[in-house]
Amino acid sequence: MTRILLYIFIISLGFILSKYKIIPLYLKSKTAILQCFSLFFLLGIMGYKIGSDNNIISEFPRIGIQAFTISLCSILGSIFITKLFFMKKRGDKS
Repeated sequence: MTRILLYIFIISLGFILSKYKIIPLYLKSKTAILQCFSLFFLLGIMGYKIGSDNNIISEFPRIGIQAFTISLCSILGSIFITKLFFMKKRGDKS
């Protein structure tokens, strides 16, 4: 529970900093670099945790098929919903 509260606090702090323009403009341009580095760091840590867990490695073929199926359905569903949204949006303007 405390982790969730910490996440909410951090997100709220970022929102407040952005809303009241507390962060200088030159620092805002560097946030993309920080986000990219943080994402790569997180992916590396996740890969390490997955690679060091023997249970996950032994179940990898089964998990892989499930992950592929879920990913494929998510991608196709996103494409379908996006197409519907933009078709309806274009239809309203005509």
